[in-house]
Amino acid sequence: MRLTLAFLKEQQNQQEKPMMSHRGFVLVAMLALVTAVWLAVALVGAQAPAATPYTPPTSAYNAPRTPWGDPDLMGVWDYQSVIHMQRPDDLAGKARFTDAEYEAWAKANAPNRDTDTSQGVGAYNEFWNARNFLKNYNTSLIVDPPDGRYPALTPEAEKRRKEIVAKAREVASWEDYHALERCIASQTPNAPQAYNSGTYIMQSPGWVLIVRERLDTRLIPLDGRPHIGQNIRHWNGDPIGHWEGSTLVVDSTNFTDKQRGGGGSGASVPLGIPFGNFHLTEHFVPVSHNRIEYYATIDDPTTWTRPWTFNLPWERDDDYRIFEYACHEGNLALANSLRGERVQEAEAARKGQVRK
Repeated sequence: MRLTLAFLKEQQNQQEKPMMSHRGFVLVAMLALVTAVWLAVALVGAQAPAATPYTPPTSAYNAPRTPWGDPDLMGVWDYQSVIHMQRPDDLAGKARFTDAEYEAWAKANAPNRDTDTSQGVGAYNEFWNARNFLKNYNTSLIVDPPDGRYPALTPEAEKRRKEIVAKAREVASWEDYHALERCIASQTPNAPQAYNSGTYIMQSPGWVLIVRERLDTRLIPLDGRPHIGQNIRHWNGDPIGHWEGSTLVVDSTNFTDKQRGGGGSGASVPLGIPFGNFHLTEHFVPVSHNRIEYYATIDDPTTWTRPWTFNLPWERDDDYRIFEYACHEGNLALANSLRGERVQEAEAARKGQVRK
């Protein structure tokens, strides 16, 4: 009996040894996998550290107050600029001009529609453009990333951009023209534009109203309310504002993907970039009675690999007269453009060609 029990005990030990070895192997393998993943994450983090959010410089200027106590930014402002959105290649590594360098740059690079025929006949010459370029020593409007260039697009965003740009060449109907050409809306945030860039800031208790001469009016509440539901989308987003000292800070979400033209006059975003996932933070920083340093930061991880910020000076212009922007009054351009497309398609078909 004792021999039998000893034999059975030995058999049980022999059976448990492989099980213990197997469990030990699995445990070691799991620990190795966790360690490898941790090391990979640490390595990626070391190679590509997260971008530090850009903080606009503060101003020592203390703006006058409205009767209800808010900083008073009311008036008509303009923001014409000769500085490009991205830093030119020949200025790589140079963030700022000296005064003499700026004057030389402005003289050589100021737009002139009387002489620029690179885009064909065009529309307006310089007679129609009341330009008052504001001095800005930055070599690009983009101040973050520090290289003054747009961040890289994600692979998905680059694929989407190419598809949108290809589609933009098709004008089968009026819906194929972007929002600005259809006189619906320009873009927020706005960049320098050739004409009608006067912007009127009006304030009342709990509200700021920003009226652009060209198309758009933005009504900004200051009561700390939450953003509207995600299913509601606006051409210029849903803005919520607050004051930080004399600086107006505006947080905007809920942009529509229908806003994707880009690349034109007043556009801060390149052609082919939908706005639907934008999170826009604007800082209106008054630095004197007559000047605001405007900063716009766009964060959209589905489009860019990091947030980016541009800085555009605004200057008070008491002589600027804002008129009604009667965009569609007597407008035959869309109908004529569509008619021209159909004529070209018919001509190509007659010759057995395929239009590109």
